[in-house]
Amino acid sequence: MDVRFYVFTDSYPCEAVLAAARHKEIDVRRVDLAPVLHAFVMKAVFGERTVPGARFGDRKVHGSTAIFHALDDVRPDPPLFPTPEVEAAEAWGAGPFQDIGRRFVWFHLRGRPAEMRRWAQRDEDPRTARIKRVLGAPMAAIAARANDAAPERVRADLAALPEHLAHVDELIARGVIGNPDAPNAADFQILSSVAAWWVIQDLRPLLSEHDSVSTALRLFPRYAHADGFSGGVIPPAWLEPLRAV
Repeated sequence: MDVRFYVFTDSYPCEAVLAAARHKEIDVRRVDLAPVLHAFVMKAVFGERTVPGARFGDRKVHGSTAIFHALDDVRPDPPLFPTPEVEAAEAWGAGPFQDIGRRFVWFHLRGRPAEMRRWAQRDEDPRTARIKRVLGAPMAAIAARANDAAPERVRADLAALPEHLAHVDELIARGVIGNPDAPNAADFQILSSVAAWWVIQDLRPLLSEHDSVSTALRLFPRYAHADGFSGGVIPPAWLEPLRAV
């Protein structure tokens, strides 16, 4: 079967489905898109504006959860949804929790649009890298607005960060996620989001000692090896209350 994933580089929902496909040893052809401009292609092909999307032969599937299920349809073993607890955890990870990292990234890039050029160096497709280098500033502004990366939303996300990390820690302690030998859909969904937070250097002092973050970076080493976006974008006053948590 011809399997194609419509993605853009370093989108963590895209990294989640790509990692799940690798885990199930399903060969995937990437269709690489540029941020912001991806919305037009996705709308035309899938009727939705966000990545990831996938084509399994003639079957079109949109969104990470649906793609996980489609991967299980193609190759049932190892299952991505082995228990009801995993299904519930994956649904939590696919909900509002998934949007936090988008707001962190685009808030930063709107403040430092020149970093789009450095981000472009990680692209596997030279065409999308070129678009990022040329259109970095307007692309960051549009994406920040589209993802509601307003200062008050980002500050609220930061305040909720300890609670989110505590919940991920609980899922690991209960064995729902975190088994490196048998990752499931909730692992890919939740831990890709957590690993993507590591890209923001301002957050690293808050994340570095956290077990859930180290677990996430083991599953998604691409983010662990990233230089990250330079610090000094998130106001220190927003971070200070979190250092005591």
